[in-house]
Amino acid sequence: MATDTSLEYILSRHTNVLDGGTFPEVEKQFSTYAVSIFRGGIGKTTLAFNLAFEMSRKDPVLVADVCPQRNLSELLLGDDLHANGPDIYDALIPYVAPGLSRIEPGNLGMRISQSCSAFRGGRKSFAIKGSNSLFLFASSLYSGLGQLSVMEQSKRPAAMGNILYGLRDVLTKEAEALGTTKTLIDTSPFFGGATHLAWMAAEALIVPVRVDQSSLEALDLTLRMLENKSMDFQRYASEAGLDGAAPKVHIIAMTHCGWSRTQANTPDQSTQAFVQQVINKILPKKHLFTSTNPLDSIVLLDDFHSAGRISGSTRAPLATLDVGRFVTIEGKRLQVNESLTRYQNELKFLASLL
Repeated sequence: MATDTSLEYILSRHTNVLDGGTFPEVEKQFSTYAVSIFRGGIGKTTLAFNLAFEMSRKDPVLVADVCPQRNLSELLLGDDLHANGPDIYDALIPYVAPGLSRIEPGNLGMRISQSCSAFRGGRKSFAIKGSNSLFLFASSLYSGLGQLSVMEQSKRPAAMGNILYGLRDVLTKEAEALGTTKTLIDTSPFFGGATHLAWMAAEALIVPVRVDQSSLEALDLTLRMLENKSMDFQRYASEAGLDGAAPKVHIIAMTHCGWSRTQANTPDQSTQAFVQQVINKILPKKHLFTSTNPLDSIVLLDDFHSAGRISGSTRAPLATLDVGRFVTIEGKRLQVNESLTRYQNELKFLASLL
């Protein structure tokens, strides 16, 4: 079990960020990230939306929504989500259903700033819109993989790899065509289907973990799937001869943290207890992390309260809100309070690690 020193390290680093100190240097950065955890209600889409904005301030970004609920697509594209044109399902299905035409690179990404004015002024950024048809994609994916069982054994791994790397192929070609250098993938809370392919496409994972017991169990499952040879991700990768395909955990973003009322910029005791449990889980799993010290992966994020609701309803990233702003949502008048500055610093710190 980790000592109190590990927790103090996390809290000290976070306090420094909130007090306006220099962001710590990141050990490694990657070009493709997936936001992924096997539980809903954690704030995954809100996090992905805000990260897409923060990343777009310094890098051209391609955002892919592979969650069939399409919540991120709605935030980024608004009514343009329903415009004609191919979506992520159209791009993926040819990989599992031979004979269908593949989408030409450059025809998937929709310029975000044309649909979400908040993104103007940054680097060029594009979104590949999600699709409700992804609810059906899992059966198509595993059916396609299953049909390869009759193929000559020597040819089967390459054919499986072609399917499993389908999303990676789509994103790589789209990024090249559009001139983007960073890719962010928002996934479903369920592994089967497009989330499986997102893990194959991503170099590193951003894992949101809410400060509650169910989220800790979801973190356990995520770590097991990354290394357990008998579970679907590793099993399929092994059959395809892709044993080194697993992404590593880059960030554990602890969401809905609570804060002490007596100590400035200090998480409350309940939050600290959950942080300690995360520390205890990850230290024995150093091989699954991008950083030499897995503690460097932990980032604390607030419960964004009314600011989060305002951000989602107005499709305005938290960085673009102002303290004191009033917005009426579903008949309730909400105000952005002074905690917004803390939220903004937390998100900027997280984005600086990507």
